[in-house]
Amino acid sequence: MRKRCGPGKTAGYLMRDFVYRSSRFFYRVLKNNFGPAIRSRPRLHRFGLAIQEAVKEFAGPPAIECRSPLQTDEDTSFTAAPSAAHPLAVRSELPGWLIDEWRAVHDLEPQLFPDLNIEFHIITDFIRKSNVGKYYLDLCAFFLKKPTHVLLVPWLKPGGADLVVLNYVRAISADDQAEVVVIATENSDSPWAAKLPANTRFIEFGRRYHDLSPAEQEKLLARALLQFSPRIVHNINSLLGYNLFIKYGKAITETSRLYACAFCEDITPEGRSIGYPVCFLPRCFDSLTAVLSDNQHILNKLRDIFAFGQDKLFVHYQPMTVASSVPESRGARTKDSSLDILWASRLDIQKRPDVLIKIAEKCTAMPFTFHVYGSPVYGTSEREVKYFIDSLNALPNVRYYGPFDGLPSLPTERFDLFLYTSQWDGLPNVLLEAVSMGLPVVASATGGITELINDGETGFIVAPFDNIDGYVDTLTKIHRDRSVLQGMADNALKLLKSRHSWETFREELRNVPFYFGQQKPNK
Repeated sequence: MRKRCGPGKTAGYLMRDFVYRSSRFFYRVLKNNFGPAIRSRPRLHRFGLAIQEAVKEFAGPPAIECRSPLQTDEDTSFTAAPSAAHPLAVRSELPGWLIDEWRAVHDLEPQLFPDLNIEFHIITDFIRKSNVGKYYLDLCAFFLKKPTHVLLVPWLKPGGADLVVLNYVRAISADDQAEVVVIATENSDSPWAAKLPANTRFIEFGRRYHDLSPAEQEKLLARALLQFSPRIVHNINSLLGYNLFIKYGKAITETSRLYACAFCEDITPEGRSIGYPVCFLPRCFDSLTAVLSDNQHILNKLRDIFAFGQDKLFVHYQPMTVASSVPESRGARTKDSSLDILWASRLDIQKRPDVLIKIAEKCTAMPFTFHVYGSPVYGTSEREVKYFIDSLNALPNVRYYGPFDGLPSLPTERFDLFLYTSQWDGLPNVLLEAVSMGLPVVASATGGITELINDGETGFIVAPFDNIDGYVDTLTKIHRDRSVLQGMADNALKLLKSRHSWETFREELRNVPFYFGQQKPNK
């Protein structure tokens, strides 16, 4: 016979009850004295929780016998409370309302009640205090008042996409009622911010709040946009902007209309298409009012691949002011004189300076001089840049001058033609600048370039982009008969004046639904 200690209490029960009560006493003492210090240290806190759970396994609250008249000494499958209060009540982690609900259910159906051996854990951990609230008031101070247009950009540096930003801001600012805010979302400098109109507010969001995590930056900017409710939020190549549209686009569209620009896809060395139009735009397309581009090529590709609705796709050929004086005929010099070729672009892999190097290497026996301007902007390692510069400087027919601030800053009247070797692109602004200055163009047939340069009519096209012999043959033919240069340049200039004027750009922008507040396009 098992020894009894009162009705339903055994010696084992009393021992477990003593251990349990002692453990809880010492736990309270340790918790009151060391709890605050432990909770302030995440790793130590998690270790303490693990110790706490181990002690619970060893010294949990005891269960006592509850024998039925039919139960034998060997049958101990039933346990019950030591008193009128259910033993679950001694578990401080369980709220009283839960126990009350369990009892109410048990009264209706005696078979329903949780197993007393179940373990209950309240998961706690150290949570870092968020700085979003603190920075929110700071960000609001930069907004000053409700904007009509917010443009999200990564930065403002010398580059084609950055020039597109300046064009949109200039067109919007022509409206006296417009209040434009440009937000640079990357932690980087923006030297071209000085080119913004004087009445434009510029916020270096990425630099000012760089210590916030990407998720916190998204929440901070989303809250500001919801609070100030601009009529238009226009994303031009901002990663934070795309993540914002994907996660919070539906919420922001309650107060604002969303727009995004698509210029071209990027291509990895393995040949995979990546970039914002391919990887991000499809995930937020439903939240957008329109997708804007500087070329038709990328819009056609997105429509064919992702079945984007044509009613949301708009082309805005970027405006270009024609030079006041275009050089005289470029076919005047004899075929024996040197052919001065201008290459001016970023020293990034997209523009393929390595193709330029191979072209120059093949032309060392020809009376060609390659005048090269450019510097890396993004996406190219220091090792690759060093290779490009060292290789250019090593060639006898190449003159490398370093970085430049737009084609208008260069002495373009000294050159016979403009060479462009990009692997992927939209419709590059540098080509528009070259045409505006009367430079004939030899370019790769990629992206939207063929929308401006029609081979044999407005310039010369080489396909594919890395067809070295194709470039060399084209340059050789031009050298032998330079009389074709002026006709090409004149045709390209005529197209530029008719399709890329500021008046045409503003008119096309007004045709975008709601961009200037109108309910319907003008068309």
